[in-house]
Amino acid sequence: MKLFKADSLKSVFIHAGIIVSIFVGLILIFFYWYLPSVTKHGEYISVPKLEGLSISQVEQKLNDLGLRYEISDSTFKPGITPLTVLTQHPLPGNEVKENRRIYLSIAAQHPPNIKMPKLIDESPRGAEMILKSLGLQMGEIKTAPHPYPTVLGQFINGAPVKEGTSIPKGSKIDLLVGTGRGETDVEIPNLVNMSLDEAKSTISSMGLVVGLVNYDTNSKLAEGTVCNQKPAYQSGQKLRSGDIIDLVVAGSDPVIPQ
Repeated sequence: MKLFKADSLKSVFIHAGIIVSIFVGLILIFFYWYLPSVTKHGEYISVPKLEGLSISQVEQKLNDLGLRYEISDSTFKPGITPLTVLTQHPLPGNEVKENRRIYLSIAAQHPPNIKMPKLIDESPRGAEMILKSLGLQMGEIKTAPHPYPTVLGQFINGAPVKEGTSIPKGSKIDLLVGTGRGETDVEIPNLVNMSLDEAKSTISSMGLVVGLVNYDTNSKLAEGTVCNQKPAYQSGQKLRSGDIIDLVVAGSDPVIPQ
């Protein structure tokens, strides 16, 4: 038994219309009911804040929300618990679809090794800046008598460490720093009538430090010679090695080429 009889042009159009209607209906059902129900069209999940959580906490939270994660990077951070989330993408509050992957940067378990820098002869402030730039930490600072207030030694856990030694990033570096004054008493030298270069050489050879150098255009001494000093020379008067002597030189302040 035939369901339709195509015995006329009219019946052909009717049959074709029925077929087209059924086809269009199926398409509408697929796109507006079946597909949205499968893909959950229009349904979004707010990305939670994961920074500061451990990986186990991240897994539990994302599983409950129907999301996934992937570790894209790891960085060593002193003082941060290993495998703790440092950053995430997308950021918290972003709306994403179910099963979306969240990319994480976490704290590395083991610090990378770096080379110990040279801190000897640096000022304490300069040494601290070098350590910070390399991801190292300033440890204990001890002092010892020395004419210059500079770094005399560098240590890890009490043991000297040489420049270029491989050490873990984040290590604490202890320093031995000079006090800026020695233990030796020296007589104040008489620098008047010496040339500036001769006076500087004399000061350094005695373990003292050249301070300010000013010029006196009214001095009657030959230009370029020391006409005054501070502290002034007095027979028998002494300074401690590392102390400063300021100088006044006869003549005009030399022009420094630009």
